[in-house]
Amino acid sequence: MDTNRLVASKLAKQGIKMIPHKEMGNISPIIEWMKWLSYEPEFERKRMGYLDSKKISELSYEELKEASIYSRNKIFARLFQIYGTKECSEEEYMKVYDFMCQESIEKFMLSKLTSEELQFAKQEIGRLCKCPTEELHAKVIEEKKPENYAKLSMVEAYILHIISNAYYKSCVSEADQEIKTQREKYSLFREKDINFGPYGI
Repeated sequence: MDTNRLVASKLAKQGIKMIPHKEMGNISPIIEWMKWLSYEPEFERKRMGYLDSKKISELSYEELKEASIYSRNKIFARLFQIYGTKECSEEEYMKVYDFMCQESIEKFMLSKLTSEELQFAKQEIGRLCKCPTEELHAKVIEEKKPENYAKLSMVEAYILHIISNAYYKSCVSEADQEIKTQREKYSLFREKDINFGPYGI
C-alpha cells in the first residue's frame, strides 16, 4: 500500500475526507463528483432505457460494459454522498478515494455534455479568459460557494471547472516564480555576506 493510501485508510477511521493531491484546485473534487455523478442527461436516460429493454443475453460485450459503467456511476453517486461520514465504511471510503485517484473528472464531464453544450462552453471559456484577472477571480470565488455551485447548470459547472483550474494554475505558477525569485535573492545575499562581509575571506 502506498503512503497516500495508508494515510487515507487512517483518515477513514476518523471520518475525515481526504482529497487526492492531483485533484487539488479551486473547487473541491468531492463537490464536483457529487454533482456530476448524480446528473443524468436526456440522451443517457434514453440509452439506459434502451439497454434495460433488452435481455442480458441480447447485449453485446460493449453494451454490457456500458450498462456496467452506468450502474457503477449510480453506486458511486451514493458513496460520495456519505464519504467521510459515520455511514461510510472503511471499504467504501477507500473505494471513493481510489475512484478520485483513478478517474478523470474532466473526461466524465465531457461524457455528460452534448456537442451544443460543449460548443457554447468553448466560446464562453474563450470570452472569460480575456477578462481581467480580478474579474475572473471574483467569478470563481462566488460561483464555487456550495450554495451557488448547486444552482449552476451542468455546462456552467463545466465552464467554472475549466476557468477555476486555469486561475489556480496561474496563481501556483506565480507563487512558484516568487519563491524562485526570493531564493535567488537569498542566495545572492548569502554570497555577498561571504565575500564582502565585515571579515571578508
